[in-house]
Amino acid sequence: MRKKQLIASIMLLCSIAIAGCGAEKSVNENGAGNVENAETAVQSDGKSITHEWGTYKIEQAPQKVVTLDFSFMDTLTSLGVTPVGNAGVGTTKFPEYLQDQLQATVADVGERKAPNLEVIQSLKPDLIIASVDRHSMIRNELEGIAPTVAFDDVSYDQVMDNVKNIAEILGKQKEAEQVAAGLNEKIAAVKQQITDAPSIVVAGYFDDMFTVWIKDSFVGSLLSQVGAEYAFNGEKSNLEGKGEGVKMTLERLHELNPDFIMLYGDKPDKLLSNPLYQDLKSVKDQHFIVVDRNLWARGRGPIAAGKILDETLANLTGNAVSK
Repeated sequence: MRKKQLIASIMLLCSIAIAGCGAEKSVNENGAGNVENAETAVQSDGKSITHEWGTYKIEQAPQKVVTLDFSFMDTLTSLGVTPVGNAGVGTTKFPEYLQDQLQATVADVGERKAPNLEVIQSLKPDLIIASVDRHSMIRNELEGIAPTVAFDDVSYDQVMDNVKNIAEILGKQKEAEQVAAGLNEKIAAVKQQITDAPSIVVAGYFDDMFTVWIKDSFVGSLLSQVGAEYAFNGEKSNLEGKGEGVKMTLERLHELNPDFIMLYGDKPDKLLSNPLYQDLKSVKDQHFIVVDRNLWARGRGPIAAGKILDETLANLTGNAVSK
């Protein structure tokens, strides 16, 4: 009798064990009740964006972003986001044209060409936005501090692609659509008011030399969008720092002789007595215009683009202040 009871007990325990194994297998196959499978499912639903240094997996919107160039600070500001830190140039910690649009205090993380890694780390960012060329030497250090994405800002189209990608990361897609739509409207409006396709170049003037931006640069491609004839279509030189421009003398600039010259840098006072300067079409027609370097050369973002278009329209339609 006892033997029969023992056999029955063993058979009951085996049945329970088999039932439990079957239930566990069923749960795992359905992906429910399994932490590993659940995490994989969440990750597979996430989006990714491709940047110059690889792929960034979007899991949740970063809350503390450090920008290492003016163009990225411009882009964040256009999306309604203020970075916790930004790398500036010299005494300019962020462009003047953004001052009235910042929603919070922005920490100074040093020079954009050599940002202070200790300060960046102290801010505990959950995203760093870097320049692909300027920050390639410290890529490993940046990626060791926080997830890092890198972009370039050579042309207007590339900058607008950056706006879209950064908006994806920040969960600001609607804001990015509004930014793009606003700029498209402005481009169309400016193009309608500019007639006769005036020729134009944008140049820096330092130490008696001009650095003329090429047509494929950010500012060159932007001005081309509104129907202006950008007058220099050469290949960029190897300049100190980062830039899509070519150094040239006054003699070479005189050969280009565009209708309009937008100039930043040193004051052109020393040129006033030079016959070649006086013979420039832009000087004769009072179309030699001094502009802000941080806006026209360093900004490279959607807000800068809009302000450049505003100034271009004013200059090309007769409201420019001659220098």
